[in-house]
Amino acid sequence: MNQNRVTPFLKCPALLFFLTVALFGARVATAIDFPVTNTDDSGPGSFRQAITDANASPGADTISFNIPGAGVHTISPASALPTITDPVTIDGYTQPGASQNTLAIGNDAVLLIELDGSTAGGSGLSTRTSGLIVQGLVINRFQEGIRFDEGSSGAVVAGNFIGTDPDGASSLGNSTGILIFRSSGNTIGGQAAEARNVISGNGSSGIAHIDGVDNVIQGNYIGTNSAGTVGLGNGAGIDIGGDNATALIGGTTADARNVISGNAGPGIAVNVGPNNVIQGNYIGTDATGTAAIANAVGITGGGAGIGALNIRIGGTEVGAGNLISGNTGNGVNLAFGANALIAGNLIGTQQDGISALGNGADGVGLGFTTGGAFGGGPDTVGGTTPGAGNVIAFNSGTGVRAIVGFFGGTGGAGQGQHTILGNSIFSNGQLGIDLGLLAGVTLNDEGDADEGVNHQQNFPVITSVTRSGGNITIAGTLNSEANSPYRIEFFTNPAVDPSGFGEGQTFTGFVDLTTDASGNAAFNETFPEIGTIQSVTSTATNTDRGETSEFSAAFTTKLLNISTRMQVLTDDNVLIGGFIVTGISPKRVIVRAIGPALTGSGVAGALMDPTLELNSFDGSITTNDDWKDDQQAEIEATGLQPTQDAESAIVQTLAPGAYTAIVRGAGGTTGIGLVEAYDLDQLADSKLANISTRGFVDTADNVMIGGFIIGPEGLGDATVLVRAIGPSLENSGVANALQDPTLELFDGNGALLTSNDDWKDDQQGEIEATQLEPTDDRESAILSTLAPGGYTAIVRGVADTTGVGLVEVYHLQ
Repeated sequence: MNQNRVTPFLKCPALLFFLTVALFGARVATAIDFPVTNTDDSGPGSFRQAITDANASPGADTISFNIPGAGVHTISPASALPTITDPVTIDGYTQPGASQNTLAIGNDAVLLIELDGSTAGGSGLSTRTSGLIVQGLVINRFQEGIRFDEGSSGAVVAGNFIGTDPDGASSLGNSTGILIFRSSGNTIGGQAAEARNVISGNGSSGIAHIDGVDNVIQGNYIGTNSAGTVGLGNGAGIDIGGDNATALIGGTTADARNVISGNAGPGIAVNVGPNNVIQGNYIGTDATGTAAIANAVGITGGGAGIGALNIRIGGTEVGAGNLISGNTGNGVNLAFGANALIAGNLIGTQQDGISALGNGADGVGLGFTTGGAFGGGPDTVGGTTPGAGNVIAFNSGTGVRAIVGFFGGTGGAGQGQHTILGNSIFSNGQLGIDLGLLAGVTLNDEGDADEGVNHQQNFPVITSVTRSGGNITIAGTLNSEANSPYRIEFFTNPAVDPSGFGEGQTFTGFVDLTTDASGNAAFNETFPEIGTIQSVTSTATNTDRGETSEFSAAFTTKLLNISTRMQVLTDDNVLIGGFIVTGISPKRVIVRAIGPALTGSGVAGALMDPTLELNSFDGSITTNDDWKDDQQAEIEATGLQPTQDAESAIVQTLAPGAYTAIVRGAGGTTGIGLVEAYDLDQLADSKLANISTRGFVDTADNVMIGGFIIGPEGLGDATVLVRAIGPSLENSGVANALQDPTLELFDGNGALLTSNDDWKDDQQGEIEATQLEPTDDRESAILSTLAPGGYTAIVRGVADTTGVGLVEVYHLQ
């Protein structure tokens, strides 16, 4: 056996004498180097013999490598290697030609010592002692690459490839890469570039942590190749379980960041264990944070028992937030636990926090929560302190979905407690926040007495938004539990969510309020404008219980009034107006048929006695001739009653769907008439999405004139598509169709904004992108983004031709 003793070099005899006297009776242990000089499985110079000798040598020793020959040297034990029972440093970088990583991103380490467990069984390296250091090794095809058993502590594993080939480019997996079993104070990786491990390709877990406290996992690539560009997935990246299993995964500096991507299961699974901290990692992306290398799920929390208590995902410190993007399923999925904090993360974006890299399901999924049980409290997504808000965007599902609660605590059985504050939630495939098992908007109930997740907290109702002098004033109401405290948060958005409800891209401000004995409270708050504002949304949080609502309906621009004026003839050439109510709530409207009042506006040949018929998608029909004969009081209460008794009007609350209003002349009379629909309930979670009117297009004053109003003021522009349809009506059996319609669009002052004849001549690409392009090239269309106000669309026939035509206005945003 070749033993090289490492002894202190003391040149001063007096100092040597002093130390000898001072340490009288004491024995100074010296570190011994046990070199490995061959790839044999036993005997002098073998790795097995070096472990045996180091175990027999008290104190911290070293196992170095000096195997003759170039290239990788593979040691293939025929049976399990001895358990390490005494502190030792196993340093593969001592092999001539080996070198440590120098790259901040990627890995250029050269590893020349490979431990191949194909025939060994059991663990590659196992220990029950403190002070083990392992570096510069390739460890593959064992049951566990490295195993820390009960009684071990304070180990460092740095600069190794565990589960891959020596190039870190392909999988040669262990069943488990590293197993930490009731072992504490160990460090896997580190914050120096040379400490980076590649832990990939392992069948079960890259790192399995079963009990033990104060373990640190930093700076590693877990589930990727050594460059951090391609997935070499483990079953799970990091798997934590045990009532006392706690770890710090990552940190607040870039050097502490783990890249945990490409794993077949979760990137990180905290099944059971308190106080685990996950910070500063890239989970589901490559090492640059700009491309996806998907885990099945980014982070999961809670498996059974007390679940993942007090888990911290991100934080408010600079650098604490994780990038959790590009995963196949949820970014974060907490199934069982309490008092979780998810703060300061980017969930669904690239590392710039702006570009899209969404997860394939929800950004954050929240399931069971123990509430006050087991000493827990509400789960919190975001928070009220600076830096707490998450960016949750571009995910295919919901931004934050809270499915069900359990154990209750102060929340009550089945309620759950989920606090969602101060985040930027936008551009997700479904709602920004969704409470409950059934997907979709949960409507408010009077007094907020319903049960379910977060007690199905009612959301606020925004009644007005005004902008002036760089400020935005938001007014509205909340109806919820009586005499209860709430935090109302406000958000602005550059676009409107297709649901008509919100997400909340830019946190604008908040107000604290308390409901009265009837459960009502009002707000009227002014904040500085931030960013582009197309819509405003809000949430309500019961601050006693920490339970947040879904986002409110978006307050935005919409079509407030739609109307068409044209010649009313008989049979198929009467005036037929269609409109659609979209959204989830009924919409109260007034529909009017105007005739004799047009004479006062200088219109010759007005229809003197119009009748009105309103047809619903469900087959029901409501009629009126002379508005005072039916609903006089209701119609007068709208302030929109006709000025002539012979005119007609109907007030109805309409469920979302398609409706047709038909205007005829009483007794078969003819003349110019006007059909109108007004939105009487701008706060409803629905809108008038489009109008289409069919009738006979004549010449001069008897052309087809469609009008619409966009409002309210102060919330940006609205995008509309206006179409003039003619020849394609023949496909629906309409005789005498207008063969070549033209279209003009005027503003409220009568100024011509734009015109079109044959829709493909202008804006073809933009119109086709709406998927509402006309089916005949001779038909006309205009796509325009318009400020709030009144507009008129006029349809004529080319060269004063006449026929049956259709004018349509679609509200696209």
